[in-house]
Amino acid sequence: MTETEQNLIDSGRCNLFQNIATEVWKRIIRAHDVGVNLREEGITYDILVDILQFSKYYSGNFDVFAKSGYDENVYGSDMDVFVETSKNQYRWFALQAKILKSNNRYDTLRDGYSANNRSYQWDKLKLLEGVSGCKAFYLLYNGKERAQDFDFTETDNCNRPYTEDQLGCSLVSVSIIEKLGLRRNPGNTQFKNPTYEDIHPHNSEPWRTLVCCMLDKAKETLYAREEVESYNSKFIPIEVVSKEILGEGLQIDIDFKSDSENSNNSISIASKEAGWNPTFKLVINRSDKL
Repeated sequence: MTETEQNLIDSGRCNLFQNIATEVWKRIIRAHDVGVNLREEGITYDILVDILQFSKYYSGNFDVFAKSGYDENVYGSDMDVFVETSKNQYRWFALQAKILKSNNRYDTLRDGYSANNRSYQWDKLKLLEGVSGCKAFYLLYNGKERAQDFDFTETDNCNRPYTEDQLGCSLVSVSIIEKLGLRRNPGNTQFKNPTYEDIHPHNSEPWRTLVCCMLDKAKETLYAREEVESYNSKFIPIEVVSKEILGEGLQIDIDFKSDSENSNNSISIASKEAGWNPTFKLVINRSDKL
């Protein structure tokens, strides 16, 4: 067993991401059973709370940040994830969250496009990949009721078999979402929103692959710890943001333009150029640093 493989086991983060996906899968099934559509923001916040709790009681190698004072209806629940590979070197994943609705379709893939904003979210993500060297995905939240004899056999990019509940949090490439998001009905009169089956399992991966695979051999750009930490001072610990939401009096002035204090930070520069303005930042450190 290599040092990197042992680090993944010791950190517990692979099992954590698996457990989160299973819980999301079950939660969405329960909601759809009674005709309720959940929101991306609520699922994302719950996931980050689970990560914080794991970090507090089991492994302190996670840092979770959020922006204060934002309108969730406008700014959504997109997220930057930085995963430490070798010492003080991080891979950057940009994740755009979307959720499966009770009609078995993704109805919000084109949100944000208007007469005043002629770019889709996938346009920003493609530009971000090009100018930064990060890897962008759509993070889809899913749940499907299945019969007990339903047969599901797939293997992820880590060459590990997985059960379908691992697609409770699935990763899908930007190109796939763009292709399906622009698909129209036979008469070409309206968009045809993709179904769960249009994407899963063959055009998706369980999100556990973010932390379960060998990341220190990645081709994508690596970022130094100093850049990750100083990227956009508008991010503050999520527990502090939560106090503000609960009305405990914290007031922070939030400017949704790029942080001018970090004009020399390559992550900030790339985000500004692409118009990428995530709400959350998750930093996952190596366990051998504890």
